[in-house]
Amino acid sequence: EIDKELLNQRIDIAVHSLKDVPTIIPEEFNLSFILPRGSPEDVLISQNNSKNIHSLPLKSTIGTSSPRRYAQIKRIRPDIKILPIRGNINTRLNKVKNKEVTAIILALAGINRLKIETPYSILNYTECMPAASQGIIGITYLKRNIKIKNILSKLINIETQYQALGERAVLNVINGDCHSPIAVTSSIISNKITISAKIFTHDGQNMIEQSKTDITKNAEILGEDIGNSLIKMGALKLLKL
Repeated sequence: EIDKELLNQRIDIAVHSLKDVPTIIPEEFNLSFILPRGSPEDVLISQNNSKNIHSLPLKSTIGTSSPRRYAQIKRIRPDIKILPIRGNINTRLNKVKNKEVTAIILALAGINRLKIETPYSILNYTECMPAASQGIIGITYLKRNIKIKNILSKLINIETQYQALGERAVLNVINGDCHSPIAVTSSIISNKITISAKIFTHDGQNMIEQSKTDITKNAEILGEDIGNSLIKMGALKLLKL
């Protein structure tokens, strides 16, 4: 619906949580990044304020509809029952408050941006690596809208842009999206970017991973290289299991 509004020129820009934007967007659009990246981590919110997934009580229930989170939870805690959960953040928080589930997992960036005050524990990447582009805000606009292009091009956050391009390149090569059990993240230190990716079977019992570093301006090429390496390691077969 938002894409149609752009194409019909009823709006000039659309603002998205980039992790939810399809890897391949309409060719009429450009993606722009003007904000610094928010915190990319996932957080655990639970009835007993557990510090991590490992410390949740036996046979707990976690609410999530993310295949990526599902696979990572099951990989370390097969006993946990996972229930699909939809709705906005407050709807999900109420599921914990009303004891419908033991815990939920949310993106830290969303908690921070909405200034929601609730106890949570940040999950380290060995327990739950985030989705590609998590914490990044992306703006789509029509390529032919030169006025908007000129405005946004002066505001580009270069570091965020390279992280977005690199992480999305991994997904593009393996034809993945936010509905795939794939985790991708990156960091930039001293003009070098490191991109790390993990691919799981849906039950989380099998995993392959790859991590590589290159100069920041090669982020997109690096992401493609990681994607191709994962394919050689059996990524496509793994995703079908």
